[in-house]
Formats: sequence, structure tokens, C-alpha cells
Amino acid sequence: MSAPPAGRFTESVDWVDGRVFTSGRLTSAAADLVGGTAEQLRRAGHASITVELHATEATDDDGLAALRAVAADLRVRHCQLIVVWEEKENLQ
Repeated sequence: MSAPPAGRFTESVDWVDGRVFTSGRLTSAAADLVGGTAEQLRRAGHASITVELHATEATDDDGLAALRAVAADLRVRHCQLIVVWEEKENLQ
């Protein structure tokens, strides 16, 4: 399997530990995908979900706002969204 094209958003899910690993560009559409995955993890019984953005190449303001909205929506359902991310110079 080859690597996805640069900038293309992908996610992989650890269903046992409730973790989502992302790569590519985090846009509002990408955050919506993460939100759907997080909701499925919540329904599977996870009270805490971790999203790893270490391999994310770039973000935009809409993507970050959408990810905050996902966290707020999960919080209402008594579920915590933990986002792990190291800001790099190329993230905008």
C-alpha cells in the first residue's frame, strides 16, 4: 500500500484504546470525519477518546473550530475528547 498524497486527510482507529490517529490536512470536513469516528467510539463504550494529530501536516481555522465543536458535543454526552498535537511551523 502506498502513502496517501500530501495533504490528503486519513485517520486510523484503535477501537480497543479509543484513539484516532490522523495525517494530512485538518479541515472542517476532516474534523467532521473525526467527529463521526469519535461518536462511534463513544457508542462503543469509550468515555474518553484521544485524537493524535502528530502526523497532521496543516490545519485551518475552520478545522480547529469544528474539532472544538466535536469536543463540546461529546462533553454534553459525558465523554471527553483529548487532542494531542505539537504545533509545528508548517501548521497554519
